Amino acid sequence: MAGSDPHVLDRPAVPFVGTTTGITLATIAEIADRIPELVGALVAHGTTPAGAPFFRYLEIHGEAMTVQVGVPVPAGATLPEHVTPFPTEAGELPAGRYVTTTHVGPFDGLLAATASLMAWADDQGLDLDREIADGVEKWAARLEIYLTDPRLETDPARFRTDLAIKVR
Repeated sequence: MAGSDPHVLDRPAVPFVGTTTGITLATIAEIADRIPELVGALVAHGTTPAGAPFFRYLEIHGEAMTVQVGVPVPAGATLPEHVTPFPTEAGELPAGRYVTTTHVGPFDGLLAATASLMAWADDQGLDLDREIADGVEKWAARLEIYLTDPRLETDPARFRTDLAIKVR
């Protein structure tokens, strides 16, 4: 699918409200389904989202992953406890230089698009901000930013997702 060419972008710190959980590729939809609940809870408590929702891959160990789903918010925004059926937390995506590209197409193409972005970064001599120990990858910020709401755009060929990975 068409998308943007990979490039390096300086990103500011981004406050967010989200939730973190362990998943596998088979259970990834369970955490994706939390996005509408997060947005709804934020709006119901007077906070307008300040950007597109995202996945942040924190740790990857084979098929097992620790993933954060978040929604950018104005600085200082939080959610009261127990307003969602899952725990929420306030956090901040780190500022810094990121390799980035936009993937256009179905979500099942994101893994290949991310691999291409990582290969491009390697070809450019860029050091991705991650640690690998005992087969576990720990990422400072490896993001999928969902620019398209699949409830509004039903054609997966038109889904737009920014990929952004922090470099050292």
